[in-house]
Amino acid sequence: MMEKSFWSAGATNGRHRFPVAMHTQKRRGASLPAALQNHAGFSLLEVLVALVVFAIGVSGMLVALGHHMKEVSFSEDHARAIRIATREMNALRRFKYIPNTEIEGEEGRYIWTAEVEEMDDDLPGVTSDEAGRSRGLKPYAMSVLVQWSDVEGGELRRKVELQGLELFQGR
Repeated sequence: MMEKSFWSAGATNGRHRFPVAMHTQKRRGASLPAALQNHAGFSLLEVLVALVVFAIGVSGMLVALGHHMKEVSFSEDHARAIRIATREMNALRRFKYIPNTEIEGEEGRYIWTAEVEEMDDDLPGVTSDEAGRSRGLKPYAMSVLVQWSDVEGGELRRKVELQGLELFQGR
């Protein structure tokens, strides 16, 4: 009887013989249940179902990302309009005397209008004696309206308005 050597169980590549352990020559899957012995991987149907589920999830995330980007753009536009309105309101407050006036301006997609009007009535809670000692200061109502469109040259669809009162030297 011929004994198998360590090298006799190996594989060759034409020139060299590689050793393989004897226990690897047993039939693979012999101890597995019959239903699993022929199962080598995923079927085409399983892969396609997984791809469809993945595609639905990715498309949902893309829709959410689109909505988020639109909201971020709206917030940036709104913040810029508030900065313009605040800047123009502060510019009006720096004057010592300002007549009833309306000032307009444009900045890119933003159009602003600043109005100053002398109030006919005295300030609420101020008596006529206190008003006489105010060295001729009169109350003026100020407002700044900033309007903008979503696209350059489009319809003005959004707006921000700041209103305030200020005492100016009367003439």
